[in-house]
Amino acid sequence: MSEHVSTLSEVVIYIAAPATVRGRWRVRSDGRPEKEVESEHAAVAFAAEHARMIENAGGVAIVKIERADGSWETFRT
Repeated sequence: MSEHVSTLSEVVIYIAAPATVRGRWRVRSDGRPEKEVESEHAAVAFAAEHARMIENAGGVAIVKIERADGSWETFRT
């Protein structure tokens, strides 16, 4: 009898700054929209919660945050 081992691949969570001054922060997970929120703090909190959920399921999450200069800061969980 063979054992089936389930492994999840890495999930990339992107936090993008608003496109306009009055826009909302966008959180995407592997290219899919997850949530739009009013502040960077709320976006980071949501991404951290989402990453914990992925980790609890045995996966690996990478969080990328867009900075004001357009560069990306990466956090691997």
